[in-house]
Amino acid sequence: MALTAEDLRDLVALLQAHPEWRKVLWALLASEEVLRMPTELADLRDELAQLRAETERRFTELAEAVRRLSEAFVNHRQEFLAHQAQVNARLEELSTAVRNLTETVHHLTETVHHLSEIVGNLAQTQLGLAEAQRRTEENLQRLAEAFAAHRQEFLEFRAETDRRFAELAEAQRRHYEEFAAYRVETDRRFAELAEALRILTERVDRVERRQEDHSRDLGQLKSMRLEALYTEKPAALFRPLLRRAIVVPDVRKMEILEEAEAAGRITEEEVDRAAPLDALVEGFHRREDRRVVLAVEISWQGTTKDVARAAERAAIFARALEAEVIPVVAAKELTAPARRMARARGVWWLQDGRAFAPQEIPEEGPGEDEVETPT
Repeated sequence: MALTAEDLRDLVALLQAHPEWRKVLWALLASEEVLRMPTELADLRDELAQLRAETERRFTELAEAVRRLSEAFVNHRQEFLAHQAQVNARLEELSTAVRNLTETVHHLTETVHHLSEIVGNLAQTQLGLAEAQRRTEENLQRLAEAFAAHRQEFLEFRAETDRRFAELAEAQRRHYEEFAAYRVETDRRFAELAEALRILTERVDRVERRQEDHSRDLGQLKSMRLEALYTEKPAALFRPLLRRAIVVPDVRKMEILEEAEAAGRITEEEVDRAAPLDALVEGFHRREDRRVVLAVEISWQGTTKDVARAAERAAIFARALEAEVIPVVAAKELTAPARRMARARGVWWLQDGRAFAPQEIPEEGPGEDEVETPT
């Protein structure tokens, strides 16, 4: 036996009376892929959170390593500068000592020359001069020995300085090599993290696209079912607007448009735009005893496009019939932009057995137009 609308209403009443049956019915109707979607999405979010935490931890480790390397480099540089200052001071001292020794030797040479002149002039004082010359030579020998000792100390100090410079250069080279290796490893890890983030982003995008596809398919099914209800039971569902309402068959609807085109009241393009109208309904006005025609667009959630189509197609049918045609949107809900447009363009809203005139449509509603349901 075929499922009727009455059976469907009974099923809805049973589900409302027994909410616990909804999960069982949903488990039977929904695919395994849909049922897994919340769990998969939660797993992806947890994985993304863990990956972000790991990335922040590695950033912290890298910053700490760079800070330690900077401190070591600054300490080595300060030590090198201090040692360089000490070497410069010692070199300055040695230069001063050599300069003093040179001046002393020069003075002694002048003294020896002066004494030699005195010896030549005073032969009688030769013995005294010989003794003075001996003492002078002894002094010169001591001075030469002191100069040699200072020179040896200078050479040893210079050798030690060169060795320390070589050690500092080697330490600096090792630090640079370690830093370069650490930077290569850091770049590799960043590349791995970037690739992992890219893969995770692609997976999240795929899940979101699949969820959007399911939502779009569900909206289409709801709109198709709502359209079937309005066309199957027009007398009951259009009762807030009309008495004895009937839906004009599609064949008759096309005849009306084609006859009007032949008579020149509408164009071929207007026929193409008005033909997809969801329902053309005839009946008697509930308050005035006159025949009324409705141009109805049916959608689960009415958008501005539904309102615009109802207004445009009603105007075309009004010229085709040479009669008043009222534009109507039959929907479970109207978005806020659609409500504003309906009030502005004189479109009625039919919702679950209630009819709202354009000026009576409430302003509250969903903030934005959602995905359009095909007509």
